[in-house]
Amino acid sequence: MVLPAYNEAANIEKAVLVTAETLFKTTDQFEIIIAEDGSTDGTDRIASGLSEQYAYVVHLHSDKRQGRGKALNRAFKAASGEVLCYIDVDLATDMRHLEKLIRAVSTEGYDFATGSRMMPESDAKRPFKREFASKGYNFLVRLFLRSKLYDHQCGFKAFRREALFELLDEIENEHWFWDTEVLVRAQHKGYRVIEFPVCWRHGGSSKVNLAKDVKGMGSEIFRLWRELSFPFEVSGKGKVFLTTSLAILILAFVATFLGASDILENVKQASFRTLVLASLVYCVSWPLRGVRFQQILKRLGNQYGLGFLTGSIFISQSANVILPARIGDLSRMYILKKSKDLAFTTSFSSITVERVFDIVAITSIAILASSGAASHFELAPWMESLIKLSGLAVVLFFLILFIVSFREGNTRKRLEMKKSQNGLSGKIKSFASTLLHQMSVVAVRPSSFLAVTVSSLLIWGIDIFTCFLVLKSFPTVAESVSSTYMISLIFLAVALGNIAKIFPITPGAIGTYEVALTAVFGLGGIEPEIGFTVAVLDHIIKNSITLIGGGLALSELGLRWREVLCTDKDVLKG
Repeated sequence: MVLPAYNEAANIEKAVLVTAETLFKTTDQFEIIIAEDGSTDGTDRIASGLSEQYAYVVHLHSDKRQGRGKALNRAFKAASGEVLCYIDVDLATDMRHLEKLIRAVSTEGYDFATGSRMMPESDAKRPFKREFASKGYNFLVRLFLRSKLYDHQCGFKAFRREALFELLDEIENEHWFWDTEVLVRAQHKGYRVIEFPVCWRHGGSSKVNLAKDVKGMGSEIFRLWRELSFPFEVSGKGKVFLTTSLAILILAFVATFLGASDILENVKQASFRTLVLASLVYCVSWPLRGVRFQQILKRLGNQYGLGFLTGSIFISQSANVILPARIGDLSRMYILKKSKDLAFTTSFSSITVERVFDIVAITSIAILASSGAASHFELAPWMESLIKLSGLAVVLFFLILFIVSFREGNTRKRLEMKKSQNGLSGKIKSFASTLLHQMSVVAVRPSSFLAVTVSSLLIWGIDIFTCFLVLKSFPTVAESVSSTYMISLIFLAVALGNIAKIFPITPGAIGTYEVALTAVFGLGGIEPEIGFTVAVLDHIIKNSITLIGGGLALSELGLRWREVLCTDKDVLKG
């Protein structure tokens, strides 16, 4: 029998004596484990004294609070019995039900047993606020997690040792949701679970913080629903492996469809000198990226060296080549925080502005190129939709920032008020207000807007010129297509390829970028085999330079790939 105890100095001795008295009526073979969880009110001293006084009492102490679930896990693993139980120390559940709880597992063949305050036959009395919250919570558990039980949180449960231990490694929650997760997973696994009505009286005090714990348990319901609904979902290295495999499959499929031998023959025909020139041209864009980021941060009151900022961009873009969904940008936030102690809010807003201006530049180029290409060929519907969607997103973004900027006079005052707010909602409002304010400082003011726009157009102009040189490296294309038409076609192809990166499903948009470029080249009259070869070589050049630059920057900053690539989850939590 486990008694989870946190600051229960007033109740622990009575709980142990009453529990022992009740157990002696059922069996003389039992142990009572006090899972004392970092108490600060003297509970540890009382529990220690009880363990010395009674041979059947075991005291498990923790110097710091672990959480209810973790304390129970530890206690059950230390227990020796075949029937494992736990009850709340306040003895809110009438102890006359204890024999029924134990016999449900020991003799009636059930794997899990729990008392219930919610069944129609139950006799439970507690404050309306807690009754309402509990009913709402249990309704959501039944609705989303497909549980058949009425009450998942009653502190009056018993388990067959083998059955519980088969589940323990799957239980992720370490606090109040532990009970629910055990019972829900047990039902999904097909174990025999019994719920029976009990007489229950509110103990007068509770360690549950309604505002905090209800929010947390709501997110836990969603987490468990996701895990049960999508049991084959992977994370971490598995996601990188799957998305990388998808990129390889896309490239392999297109290459096979177009003819792998033809593509290899095209690669042999490409001018090596022109490809080297394309690589050198692309290198020029990186200092420009550093200058742009430097200007954005400067307008937010932060001045850093160009070399450091360019290196941090190299590293984050390298992470984007390796990781899916452009979460490599979080690596730059980590570097800025670790090296310069820059607040996450500021680094996040500055990177967001950078990304938005990338979309502004790319969308502007796409719109101009598509209007110029209209006389030569008709755009596919998905291309037009992609351009329009990007343009609409940009307009909405700047509309929001203009509204924020217009109300800027009151923004600072509101920010100070929100900083003084406590709780999660106050922190979220403060973060959102600070973020919008900082972005409006850069994006809305005319001088800042012009500087960042011009640098963004230059960066993407170089990106497009790199692809132009790759295309020019093929003699047959250079002779059959005029340079003017080729430039307009590449403007559209590269713009659409990079707009497609906004919705990446593979690391660095490898595969989807090549498909987008090949489609535009094909519509423009360039043979698909050559178009695909150009797209692959263009992406290889850009990604190779990115990874080489990222490696050099890591060495210069004294960082490692493992450290940078593993920071994303920590940054999100921060």
